[in-house]
Order: sequence, then C-alpha cells, then structure tokens
Amino acid sequence: MRTLILSLLSGITLFVACTNTTENQINIAKTAYNPDLPPGTISAIVTISNLNCWIEQDQFFVIGICDNGSDEWQKIWLSMTPLDADGRQLKVFGDSSSMFPTFSDAVPPRGRTSFFASWPLSEFSGTPDSCLIKGAAALPLTSGPILIATEQSGVKIMMPEKPGDSISVEKAWQVNTMVENPLDMQAAAPKVELLIYGTDKKLWFATVLNPEDPEQKKYVNADRTGSMEPKERRRIGASVIYDNLPKALKENKIGRVEFQAFESRQ
Repeated sequence: MRTLILSLLSGITLFVACTNTTENQINIAKTAYNPDLPPGTISAIVTISNLNCWIEQDQFFVIGICDNGSDEWQKIWLSMTPLDADGRQLKVFGDSSSMFPTFSDAVPPRGRTSFFASWPLSEFSGTPDSCLIKGAAALPLTSGPILIATEQSGVKIMMPEKPGDSISVEKAWQVNTMVENPLDMQAAAPKVELLIYGTDKKLWFATVLNPEDPEQKKYVNADRTGSMEPKERRRIGASVIYDNLPKALKENKIGRVEFQAFESRQ
C-alpha cells in the first residue's frame, strides 16, 4: 500500500455509503427483503465467511461473503435470523427471518459474491446483537463469462485536518483493480464488488461499482465502458472518503480492500 499526501480536498470525490433515512430504509427493507422469488428457484448451497454485524444510525447492519457450493451458475438469496445478546431468536418485520439477495446477478460454480444489508431497529422484536445467515434460495442460470479482479491496490490519502495545519491525517483512499475477461466470451455489463476491511481485519463495507451508472461517475472511473471483449483487460477504480463510511472504519481506519468482478444479468 502507498500513501499520498494532499494539501487540498480538490480531486477527492464523495463515496456514497449504503445508508438512508429511517422511513426510506423501512420501505426499502419491506420491498427488497423477503421478495417474491422468480419461478424455478431451488435450495441454495452456500458457505458464509467474514460475517460481521453491528448497530449504527438506528440500523442493524449485516455484511459478509457468500460462496456458491453448487456446480451450476446461480442467482442467490440469503436469509438473516436475528439473535439478541443472550442468543435468543428475535423477529424482524414480524417473521423469524428476513430474505435478501447477494450482490452478484450470476455466481459461477464454486464462485463467490458479497452482501451488505441493513434493517431498521424499529422492526425487530428486541435489540439484535448477532445473526445467523444461511442460503434461502437460488435461481439456476445459463453459464457466462467469468471475470477476474487482479492487480488490486489502494492508496492512502493524507491531508491536513484544517487548512494551515502542519500535521496530516488520513482522510480517504484511492482504490483500483484490473478486471480481466479471460474466456472467449463477451461480458455485456461488467461490474465490480468493492470490499473494505478495517485495521482490525473485519469486513465493514461492501458495494457494487458500476462505471455505467451516471450517479457513480462522481467517484468511479474506468479505462472504458461498455461490454468487455474476450481477453480484454480493464482498470476500474474509485475514490473512497471516510465521511460516509461506518464508524468503525472512521475510528480504526481502512486496513485493506478487495475486489470481486462479475457480469450483470439485468
């Protein structure tokens, strides 16, 4: 990892975190979580790792990595069962669990994707402390290109706390990866999952970078946009500013970043 010292904020764009107002979050949760599944779904065979959950801004956040344990391409949904500090199961939206999708639209056999979700605390029957995550459903899909994220890197950005200060503090990161399309297949809509770990080695933030999204052009950059041809390599990067990251990352700082690439099927 390298360190970059800046004296001004110019050139550092805002990284929008997955937070929202409580009212909006409740509406999002009721529609995005526990969705009506498409026809043809089957049981999901998954392994969950790097699971982390916490309370912040009146929300219960859950994040982690999901490995597809099947031998076929799938869109995967997970279920979250909340537990209180004594390990007792709680209810959320009146149910014992809540279902939500992972980030990738199509996870290859034995491949992986990530997830990052939140629920309003007001919708739990008690105060959640931890949770159980398991596979809820999977939709078999046709095979497609397998995109690989290589040459992953992050540059720490330092700048004065206030104008004129002689001591610089860590304010942001510039991150990027090289996305490769190694097979003889065109990737119609490449996207990248960005995973951010703290210095405590815990996973605290994850999101999908889409260079085609007009809103993301504020902080996401790519060598080029559009479909990826067979054997093509493309660099995708983003500016990550601490202001809108979870409290733990603000306090403990970013330790490392990872990327996972996939082809959008939407």
